[in-house]
Amino acid sequence: MLAACFTAILGLSMAGCSSMSPTVDGKTHVYSLKQKCPTLLDMKVGQTLELTLPENPSTGYIWQVAQPQNILKVEEIYQQDQVKSQQPMVGVGGQKLFRFTALQPGEEWVHVKHGRAWEQNAIDEWSCRVRVS
Repeated sequence: MLAACFTAILGLSMAGCSSMSPTVDGKTHVYSLKQKCPTLLDMKVGQTLELTLPENPSTGYIWQVAQPQNILKVEEIYQQDQVKSQQPMVGVGGQKLFRFTALQPGEEWVHVKHGRAWEQNAIDEWSCRVRVS
């Protein structure tokens, strides 16, 4: 009986380890600022990595890709948060969506920084090592 319980617990814990990256549809790996990327994210050509980050460009602080991408196509979309019963306003923050689509096999670092263009140091960063097959 004890052996059966141990086997069941071990099996459930191993199932959780097998899916290291969250996907929405089996093709799209989805992350936010609070979610760390696994040590190495395995992707296939055509799959995407979506990263959603809080941003308020009116402060001068924006998220930017820190280095050029060679095997990933990068799209950036900014969506301003909607304030109840008001039209979009200057000064209201929102969300920046980075969509990295795997174009060809290889390895790449996805590294984004949050800061002002005229300042040297970023106030926040997010990175992920990606292997595309």
